[in-house]
Amino acid sequence: MKKGFLLLIGIVCSFVSCSQIQNLDDLLSSYEKEKTAMGTVSILKDGENFYTKSIGFANLDLDKKNNSETKYRIGSISKTFTATIILQMVDEGKLSVNDKLKTYFPEIPNAENITISDMLHHRSGIYNITADRGFEVWISEPRSRTEMLAKIKSYNSLFKPSTKTEYSNSNYILLAYIAEDLDKLTFREILKNRISKKLNLTNTDFGKDINFSKNEAMCYYPENNQWHPITFHTNLIGTMGAGGIISNAKDVNTFYNALFTGKLISESSLKLMTTPKDKMGMGITVDDFNGMVVYGHDGAIDGFRSAVAYFPELKLTISFTFNASSGSSTQKLIQIFKSYMYTLKEKK
Repeated sequence: MKKGFLLLIGIVCSFVSCSQIQNLDDLLSSYEKEKTAMGTVSILKDGENFYTKSIGFANLDLDKKNNSETKYRIGSISKTFTATIILQMVDEGKLSVNDKLKTYFPEIPNAENITISDMLHHRSGIYNITADRGFEVWISEPRSRTEMLAKIKSYNSLFKPSTKTEYSNSNYILLAYIAEDLDKLTFREILKNRISKKLNLTNTDFGKDINFSKNEAMCYYPENNQWHPITFHTNLIGTMGAGGIISNAKDVNTFYNALFTGKLISESSLKLMTTPKDKMGMGITVDDFNGMVVYGHDGAIDGFRSAVAYFPELKLTISFTFNASSGSSTQKLIQIFKSYMYTLKEKK
């Protein structure tokens, strides 16, 4: 074990001199001081809490600081929750990843050739409606299933299914509607029954307006070394399983750890999820970080930024949920990982 630890320290130091790497407390303090992020970071090791810290303010006007229970919009990390729900239904025999979309939504262009697997892997060819001109304004209002389907089906298929990978939020909007039809419940109820209640995720929910009285964070953008509020928000009802979940770093980590240690879906479904096509699993990315496989996803919605990564070799889960951030989320995740390793070294 000591040999493995020293090897990992060597990996980290190969990126940058170890003298330049900060421990976790110092790194997050620098984010706060330099106004590059506000929010919460969580790290689980072997399924147990290793580190949690919040920085900055949930609401500057109310002088309310972020804490470990503050809730944030997690954007596209919602897709991992949605993929998990679909694979649970596969395990139950309610559907197959080889089912055609025409079974559920025959009006979608090319539905007779698109499979559930294609949608989960972003290989369907369905147009990404968030790229639609004026979409950010349009989606600020609550949008019904009828409206969302009309928007999606108004675009032709972009390519033959399963011939290439092209990220499309439309896939996960449709998958959430399929889940609703199969369970005969709202997506909020499905999320609660299938994941939140099982894992006691008390800060995870779907599709609500920001409620400051319930410790939900406002989002901000940086300008002239100051944070400024973003008051124009996405209405999460229309985003469905593509980006409609609110949560926090602790809950996201608990979910990811449970998922990849076999507590939510079967071994066969987990293998399907983690077998990549063009580095894209089902609801996750599958990547390599200096010889180690990493499962994860990031999220961006309004001013919120989030990211989560699970390192199976290390039994390590790292996530952050920010309500204000500048710079790359991927770079911040790498910085947090480096600081985790450096903090371990200090403790040795």
